[in-house]
Amino acid sequence: MERRIWPEGQILDLVHVANGGLTSPLYGGGVLPRTTLAALTLALLATLTGTASATTAYSDRLTGTEIVPVSSTRGTFVGVARGQLPAAWRGQIAHERLATGPTVSITGGSFVLLTRSGHTLRGAVTGGTVSVTDRGSHCTDQRYEVSASLSIGSFDGTLTHHRHAIFGRCLIYAATIDGHAVFNIS
Repeated sequence: MERRIWPEGQILDLVHVANGGLTSPLYGGGVLPRTTLAALTLALLATLTGTASATTAYSDRLTGTEIVPVSSTRGTFVGVARGQLPAAWRGQIAHERLATGPTVSITGGSFVLLTRSGHTLRGAVTGGTVSVTDRGSHCTDQRYEVSASLSIGSFDGTLTHHRHAIFGRCLIYAATIDGHAVFNIS
């Protein structure tokens, strides 16, 4: 006989029987075969797993400005998130050189959000693309479509290189990003 104490304080006497089942006065002395025990265990695990892995999707508009260091293969941005998860954010996207084609691959990166409630959310940029949508003729602004996969969601938006001609040269003087992010948080 085996004696167990359940969380409610009940003492439950379990008697192992020859077929490997358990019997208990709680169940009228009947035998619970192994298959029933296995099914009950699986049902309990499925319930616990389902509860533990429930995710909530938060949708936000992200706007930001590029900060140093500036390079042709990496962009570092800071900005604000407005929507279901208001936050200040910082993100870095590594990508192939923009001059190599109309669409280049995002090769990595990271992001961090500091929510208004003081929580920090960190993640990785795991892939995606940057595509030219407007090359900016005659030194006007250039626009790129950015589609990034995140370790906990996604981002789709527009990167704008703000340009101006100075002494006959076309220079990028700022870069901004504006788009929509979804964060899947469990």
